[in-house]
Amino acid sequence: MLFITRTGMYIGKPSKDSIISFVHGYEIGTGGKCNISNLISGVLTDEFGIARMATDWTGQIEEYSKQRKQNWIISFKQIMLKCFYRYGDFKPNSELKEYLKSRLQSTIGQLNLQWVASNFQHWYDEWKGLVDVKERGFKMIWSDEEWCIIRKLDNEINNTQIQLTNKLLELRMEYKNIIACQS
Repeated sequence: MLFITRTGMYIGKPSKDSIISFVHGYEIGTGGKCNISNLISGVLTDEFGIARMATDWTGQIEEYSKQRKQNWIISFKQIMLKCFYRYGDFKPNSELKEYLKSRLQSTIGQLNLQWVASNFQHWYDEWKGLVDVKERGFKMIWSDEEWCIIRKLDNEINNTQIQLTNKLLELRMEYKNIIACQS
């Protein structure tokens, strides 16, 4: 989960090749106890009907990306999170849930930063790779009030031309106020 939520911390600037290398290295490092490739392939086959192919899980993610017209890294993160939701210790009080929530809270908090306005595509890609409002496991992370804002943020992001909008900034403040009231 830490690799998914803070990819750049592990491999520098994320790229398809560096992610593939990290996953294969991680699998080798665990002596085969952690077969991420097989989990990814299984989710893509079972849930999305993308058959296993000669290019293995990387080709399946490529096909998933083409179907959704999005980049490979976003697709990889989305599928890895589905693996966590299905096979990981993703319970209401799990460490995995806390990592993801913490990262998304940080991402929401970044909306007012100048670099986000000048490079919104990076922020957008981060959001799209980590947020799945249709996923039951994802919904479990949030209180009802937070969930309402997360859905509004996601809706605004899906309806924007990949640019920072005043509505996103307003929703960021609304979320920040909810968190302040919960403390």
